[in-house]
Amino acid sequence: MNSIESTVSAWSGVEVDSHDRGGGREFTLDGREIGHIHRGKLVDIPFTRRIRDILLEEKLAEMHHVMSDSGWVSYHIQSDEDVDGALWLLRVAYLYHVVTLQNHEEETSTGDMIDIDAALAELDMSASLEDVFNEVRAA
Repeated sequence: MNSIESTVSAWSGVEVDSHDRGGGREFTLDGREIGHIHRGKLVDIPFTRRIRDILLEEKLAEMHHVMSDSGWVSYHIQSDEDVDGALWLLRVAYLYHVVTLQNHEEETSTGDMIDIDAALAELDMSASLEDVFNEVRAA
């Protein structure tokens, strides 16, 4: 959990606080939750249903352990190797929020500090996920 928290908290604009439902740590960007981690073993991340469906189809995440009828996904950390998968999912959520904030022209400097094209390229996403980001960026 410490490596996840230290990595995510270093992303521009991210704040970390206690998660009030089930304990753990919560990551927010401009007041919007990008995910939380329970006891270092379970990461829950909110996405749109479309993104959730792609992640489930590509077996990159699991249906949320409680709210299966939502866009939320869960990711279990069972070994050190799983940390990279959790960070990848959190980064996708983070960048989605950055792009969304930029599109709504809300007062935020976060997007100005990130090269979105380079950040997205680093994720090496599937064509399906790239399509979602391209559509959101074009909106």
